[in-house]
Amino acid sequence: MKKTYNIPIRYSETDCMGVVYHANYALYFEDARSRFIADLGFPYAELEKQGVMSPVVDLQISYHKPLRYGDTASVTVWVSKLRATRITYAFEVRAAADAQCAHPYTTGSVSVCIVDAHTFRPISIKHRLPALYQAYVSVADANE
Repeated sequence: MKKTYNIPIRYSETDCMGVVYHANYALYFEDARSRFIADLGFPYAELEKQGVMSPVVDLQISYHKPLRYGDTASVTVWVSKLRATRITYAFEVRAAADAQCAHPYTTGSVSVCIVDAHTFRPISIKHRLPALYQAYVSVADANE
């Protein structure tokens, strides 16, 4: 299951060339990923209360066409790989005004490791939070 979220581009997110500064795409990925998880019924704040965190362990970004101030980023996210202790999300970013464009402006992926908040050791969400794992399975099956 793919979900798309719109994020307005603020002036402060652009660089001296007038385009979105490259590091800000990681923030757009984070925003979309957080909203995706919340839409599954598991907001990060609730997971943290249950002693579960998911630090980023890998980030890949490829830039194809720039976004500019005044654009709205249309960020599509989906689960591309699911393991009991690690989840990889894939992303495509387009300008919302050009959302049907065949070629994304930016593509990327983020892998997170599921860890115990106190020890920072990997844990299996399959065993610790089976409802969360099943929610991921329900959206990942169509993508893997």
